[in-house]
Amino acid sequence: MDEDECVVGLMAKHLMEGHVAVFFYGQSYGFTLVESAMIALFSFFNGLNDHSVKLAMLSLWTIGIIFFYKTCKEILLPNNKFAAWLMTLLFIFLPAWAVWSMKARGGYLTAFPLSAILLWYLLSDYKKSFWGYSLTGVLLGVIAYSQPLWLPGLLPFLFYCWYHEGHKLDSFKAFTVGNLSCILIFTLLQRHAANYWSPKVFDIHVPGLFDLPSLLFDHLNAYYYLTDVYASPVIVKIYAVFFIILILTILVLAVKYVFTDFMGNFLFICAATSVAFTLGYCIFLMDHAPRYLLPLTGFTLIALTILLNKINNHQLIKKVAIPFIVLGAVCLITFKDFVFNATSEKQLMSCITWLNKQHIKYVFADDVPTQWQLIFYSKESVICRGDDVRDRIPRYIDSVNEAYKQDPGKTAVVDPTNDLLDMEPDNLLMVDKYYILVHPDPELLKGMEFHLQ
Repeated sequence: MDEDECVVGLMAKHLMEGHVAVFFYGQSYGFTLVESAMIALFSFFNGLNDHSVKLAMLSLWTIGIIFFYKTCKEILLPNNKFAAWLMTLLFIFLPAWAVWSMKARGGYLTAFPLSAILLWYLLSDYKKSFWGYSLTGVLLGVIAYSQPLWLPGLLPFLFYCWYHEGHKLDSFKAFTVGNLSCILIFTLLQRHAANYWSPKVFDIHVPGLFDLPSLLFDHLNAYYYLTDVYASPVIVKIYAVFFIILILTILVLAVKYVFTDFMGNFLFICAATSVAFTLGYCIFLMDHAPRYLLPLTGFTLIALTILLNKINNHQLIKKVAIPFIVLGAVCLITFKDFVFNATSEKQLMSCITWLNKQHIKYVFADDVPTQWQLIFYSKESVICRGDDVRDRIPRYIDSVNEAYKQDPGKTAVVDPTNDLLDMEPDNLLMVDKYYILVHPDPELLKGMEFHLQ
């Protein structure tokens, strides 16, 4: 697992020990309590490990998929209900979600199922009451504090529901009460949250517009980690191209219907607007981060479902959906070889075992993934700090610094990269792919930018 997954895993461990954290450690955003609680539940039966983390996230993603299916059923005519299964299978086999359907990232797999539930409610035939609109406001607030990337795509559907239900002022008031109540609660919770990590993600800049085509392709291609994009099989590239053609088709048809039959295609136009809004916020992104487009595929498939239902042609539905399903299934097989970590779990556990045998509990690591992987996979039998003066869990820095002052011989520097090797220290050991230096010299730590005060 990567560093952020390990942090969420640690949040689950601490939750089981009685410490409740609402937001991702070190942040005043990224509502993560749902994810850490789900991991804690699986850990209660299966132990705290990467399997529990992955299964917990897959469960949350599955809830989203179930409500995606229910939303498709609400949209489709009675004679087109089979298409709901096809659209759901198309979603399940999306390469874009191959990795992210099981990734604990702090808010993403809270926002996704809640967005699916909200979308199902908005498009359902249930009569919307005062409490229904209030709950809608609450859900939208929780989604915003979990991962606001889903908000632009949800707004057109909110407008459609409000307009379709008679655009009553009471409905708007109920929504506002629920939403503001949720915002107030989260604002109060933020006062007790750390704010170590608060990067500037959005800004108005022209390069974002020109970066959009490659960002879209890299997202659908799905072979990436954070901002690093990797080479992918040709079959996945082909899928990405076909899905881009699908998106463009939806947007072009929506523009056509705006001028030819606006009210007759109002729901489809709103769905296409949802796709456009989701694409639109990407021009404000500071980094080339394909994960920020995760909401796009779901909104695109909802728009496709509405369009195919409007056409009402069984053969056309099959001709569109089945090739995507088959191609997507083949693409998913290729992800069995997808890796982004420099080392394997087996190599990491060898390093942890060696440290435990040497009774070395406190470790310096300037490689961020290594830092959090050592802590999580050792279940905190190894406490590790990075080279930042502040960090997501400040007590780890204090503990390592204090241990070094008390007995430097019981501390070590661990590094899977060549940074430590390049400094040519004496007594450098290697355990599998990890370089380990026991009793590091203060000057070496200073050279690696570890501040001990």
